[in-house]
Amino acid sequence: MFARRHILIFSPRRMETQTPLNRIYAASLSIATHEIECLAEFPDSRAFYGENTAPLPPEIRGVFYMATCNRIELYTEFAADTSSEAGFKALAAVSPVFARLIEKKPELFQGGKVLAHLISVASGLKSLALGETQIAGQIKRDMAYAESRGWLSGGLTTLLQKALETQKKIRSSTGISENSYSLMSLVEAAIEERGLRPLKNTIVLVGASEMSAKVARFALRRNVKRFVLVRKDISRAMNAEMRQIIDENRAGFSETTLAEFKSSAEPLEADAIVLASTAATPLFSAGEIRSLTERGVLAADAAVVDLSLPANVASDAALALSSRLISLASLQQISEEARAERASSAREAEPIIRRAVYQLWLDSLYRDNPDVVRSYIENKSGQSESEWQRLADEAALSEKQKRIMYDFIKKEQRRALQQHREMILELIAGAASTPSL
Repeated sequence: MFARRHILIFSPRRMETQTPLNRIYAASLSIATHEIECLAEFPDSRAFYGENTAPLPPEIRGVFYMATCNRIELYTEFAADTSSEAGFKALAAVSPVFARLIEKKPELFQGGKVLAHLISVASGLKSLALGETQIAGQIKRDMAYAESRGWLSGGLTTLLQKALETQKKIRSSTGISENSYSLMSLVEAAIEERGLRPLKNTIVLVGASEMSAKVARFALRRNVKRFVLVRKDISRAMNAEMRQIIDENRAGFSETTLAEFKSSAEPLEADAIVLASTAATPLFSAGEIRSLTERGVLAADAAVVDLSLPANVASDAALALSSRLISLASLQQISEEARAERASSAREAEPIIRRAVYQLWLDSLYRDNPDVVRSYIENKSGQSESEWQRLADEAALSEKQKRIMYDFIKKEQRRALQQHREMILELIAGAASTPSL
């Protein structure tokens, strides 16, 4: 189901002069292209930035790392005189996390394709729950982490800001945000489909991570009255948003340790146990879940929801718990069905993404490397000024960008591009083949 791989080859540059965008690369692992177990090997963003604080080597101008429940993303800008091979080698030396990611044969993007991919990620177009609204917030959070390390270059900052700006346009001008849903909405759909107890009264929440906070927010909107927060060590600091939720709803939350909970005999009859910790090894076996059910801590038809990477429920649970277990893998089918229903909204986003990439390409190219554009113009036969105007309007260019285009028209005696669209696609692609390792 997840075995598909994207393996492409680095090719020589087709142009000696490169736009700044061509120095930006992205590496992506997601459950659409890799096994879930592959993603489970990587730390979440907070852990990564907490453990990796070294300055970047001269070959690398900037790095941005982001981890979500279904993808690992790496964006980097290499120095102007650094080849892609040398850049990725230097990147692997920065952190063992980067070295491991590169070994996994991720999808790789270069130049304008990086922005197109990032916009799709930020808009929720590549999420399990198509159009989910939480990814943009995660990007902002991880930008703050990267900036605090001194890892955000000017090029990456511009790229990330453009992606955040464009995802707002996609949400406001397409149907992607109508009846928007989240990962927990998929969980709720799975609970209903399997005839399990709905989320109404009590939820056991294992872990105080960012995902735990999202689960709690969702459950509060469903008027869940009681939460039991289970942690290995309740004296440790927790996710800031989770702390805020508890402070705002003190009467509804109680905390206990993992050991105390496993031995508990309190008849909670909880509607569900949701596991969303950052533990590196499983926290519950199928036998322990059955024992909690027999003692009335969990209802007999309570869902066991495992949203952790790596999984918090041991591998023996899938068969033993039958339909009660809802994992990230089991949500994939629901996600694909929902995605098909909203495919038209996703298609509406495509021209918005193309325009954003073209705008950024123009900005960087005209500002930093006008000789590239001039060489294209000098070697192509003309289009009329009205055609330039039409293309400029279609690309939704700013007035400043239009004036720049007109200046070129005048200077080059209105010599333009015979196959303008093909040229755009070529330059957006970074004037080089999509890279891989």
